Amino acid sequence: MKITSDHWLEDAKRVPLPGGAVMSIRRFLVMHFTSGATALSSINYWKQLGNGVCAHVVIDRDGTIYQCRPFNRTCGHAGASQWKDPNTGIIYFGLNSCAIGIEMANGGDSDSLIERFSKLKPLVARHKNGGPVKNWEKYPKAQLDACEAVSKALVARYNLDDLVGHDDIAPERKVDPGPAFPMQAMRESCGFGGLPKP
Repeated sequence: MKITSDHWLEDAKRVPLPGGAVMSIRRFLVMHFTSGATALSSINYWKQLGNGVCAHVVIDRDGTIYQCRPFNRTCGHAGASQWKDPNTGIIYFGLNSCAIGIEMANGGDSDSLIERFSKLKPLVARHKNGGPVKNWEKYPKAQLDACEAVSKALVARYNLDDLVGHDDIAPERKVDPGPAFPMQAMRESCGFGGLPKP
């Protein structure tokens, strides 16, 4: 998968959302789920909000990749967040300014969304950050394959320092991408060892 000189994925469907500040340095890749229906429904919701909330890339359950903003512009996907660079030990706050966000169409722990949109039996598990045992929508193979291809391209192009979940950088308020996401395997495929270390 290739990234163009103007910071767009060649293989993605472009659905441009204007805005964002210049992001001259990219350090992290953050994984999310939409807690919604389809990729396009989430993008349309962001358009209606018009407040800057969005992610760079949204991947549908069938593996279709949408890009909303070039990778040299910020997106409002991380919110109040912090993470320590594993290479330098520097702690970064407010990762919107230095992180690329990938959202995956996924209902998370919503039983109604899982029932409506997933063809897979849900994962029954407790989140790593605590809470009750719940159903979590599983990620289809096509979606994970697309996520892996995009992630590997981003890590290689921008020499990213870490790949993390929203639930790593904002553990007190976020649960995405959740226990159904194969974080360790995704990290290892991108050249990072083990699980994220806070």
